[in-house]
Amino acid sequence: MTRSRRVSGAAGRRTGAAARSTCRAARAVRAARRTLEREFSPRHLLSFSVGAYLACNAVRDAYLVVDGPDCALMRTQFLQGNHDYLAELTSVGGQHKVVHTALEPAGVMRPREEALADLLRRIGGTAGVGCVLFTSLPIATVLATDYARLCRRAAAAVGKPIAAIPGRSLSTDWLGGYAETLAALAEQLDLPHRRPARNAVAVVGLLHDRNEADCRGNVREIERLLRGLALEPVSIWLSGGRCAELREAARAATVVSLPYGRRAARILARRLGARLVEADLPFGLPAAERFVRQVAAACDRGPQGERLIDSELAAVVPNLEWVAPFLFQGRRFGFIGDPHLRSGFRELIELLGGQVAFSVITACRHHLGGPSRTAPPDRDDLLVEPRAAALRRFLDERLAPGRLDCLVTNSTCIEAAAGRDVAVVEFGFPAYDVHALYDRPYLGFRGALALVDTIANQLRLHLALRAPVAKPV
Repeated sequence: MTRSRRVSGAAGRRTGAAARSTCRAARAVRAARRTLEREFSPRHLLSFSVGAYLACNAVRDAYLVVDGPDCALMRTQFLQGNHDYLAELTSVGGQHKVVHTALEPAGVMRPREEALADLLRRIGGTAGVGCVLFTSLPIATVLATDYARLCRRAAAAVGKPIAAIPGRSLSTDWLGGYAETLAALAEQLDLPHRRPARNAVAVVGLLHDRNEADCRGNVREIERLLRGLALEPVSIWLSGGRCAELREAARAATVVSLPYGRRAARILARRLGARLVEADLPFGLPAAERFVRQVAAACDRGPQGERLIDSELAAVVPNLEWVAPFLFQGRRFGFIGDPHLRSGFRELIELLGGQVAFSVITACRHHLGGPSRTAPPDRDDLLVEPRAAALRRFLDERLAPGRLDCLVTNSTCIEAAAGRDVAVVEFGFPAYDVHALYDRPYLGFRGALALVDTIANQLRLHLALRAPVAKPV
């Protein structure tokens, strides 16, 4: 019996040690998986090519050739039938505005230059095509084909601009794709020789991410503010128009630069010999005031700018009298979107008495740049260029019960608010579930009022739905 007990005890100790060892190993595996998830989960970004698609969609007679596999056509679905109900990137008739080369791994080592040049000539020679844009996906970019030379040859053959956009999918995102497309147009679009008009202004760097009434309203709002300064807006890059409207920039004596196309604005101003004004994006009331003052000061219209600001504020501010104290004051907001909207959003919310508790920038860090010289310093928690795992942890913590009142987010993160006690406003690019059927800008003074209206309605609806339901008597 004694020996049996000793054997049994030793076996039990070995079993216990083995179990503890197994538990330690399992914990180590789980920890390793968490580390891998933290360090190697994908970046929460939209690709470079999506930005090029946005720009192509914003020029009605532009066509885009993508050197890459057929997945290039599938990427049109970020816009077509989703973010933009009026997108024209694909056609039921088969004449798509986005054309791919169907490049496969087996074909990368074959001679391809003549086939590419022929494709560019055929598309450029099609009736109704104003210009052709050409870019590449990484599988083709690494082959180092001289796309610029091919585009020059094809352009000379068809007599239309064919612009090469450097394929930078491995180094930047959709904002970079949009900006690079504008820069390619600024460099390579054929501009007529015109004598500049003293009061003529071209605006370069507006994000026209869809052809619906919110973005069309932004164009009209910027034009209205410029006319309020006795300036003539001759061309806005981009605005949903045709290449001929882009060429009207040749009349401009002043180029106003906005954040989505700073380099393109510099290139165009240099080509035209025009004055360059780097202005803030007029998103939110304080930023709209800065935009007017910056343009007015550069064009020797300082007093006129102050009168315009006074009249705009007199029309907008009285409408905020009741929503500011009862819906915004003391409320906590979160923002998820692109970096060029963050500062203006924060200023607007703080002006109304609210607080931006956190911001998530779903774009590369290099787009942040420096803050506006006149904007207040940042005071919110900031997550930039997040990996998916880090983003999940960040939002789980900050969307916990009682920590936030309203989340303003694009579609990529809207599901994070599902089932949570928080009002939700879908805004920015992409916005798959919210569309604009009438003139509803979000830029300028009127755009600020429209955005406040949207947020206030969502806040009020959320508060009404969470209120206890009265029992019937």
